[in-house]
Amino acid sequence: MKRMLTSMIMIVAVLSFVSLSWAGMLSGEVTKIDEKASVYMVKDAKGKEHKIHFDKTTQTTGEVKVGAMIEADVAKGHAKSIKVAEKK
Repeated sequence: MKRMLTSMIMIVAVLSFVSLSWAGMLSGEVTKIDEKASVYMVKDAKGKEHKIHFDKTTQTTGEVKVGAMIEADVAKGHAKSIKVAEKK
């Protein structure tokens, strides 16, 4: 029983880190900005919400605001760079 419980705890721990480890380019609309937590909420083309952390190391091109379409280079939930798409 103890071995089974330990295994279950390890599985849950590993799975909790899997969602944080995605990396790559993310495009979508900024739906919320939490300045206090340094987080942007971004909805992608499929309608999925993503939480993106930013700080002073994040290279930003353009003004990020609610409703802006952005392209972000994200690693482990942190934005390395964010580019606001120009409106046509």
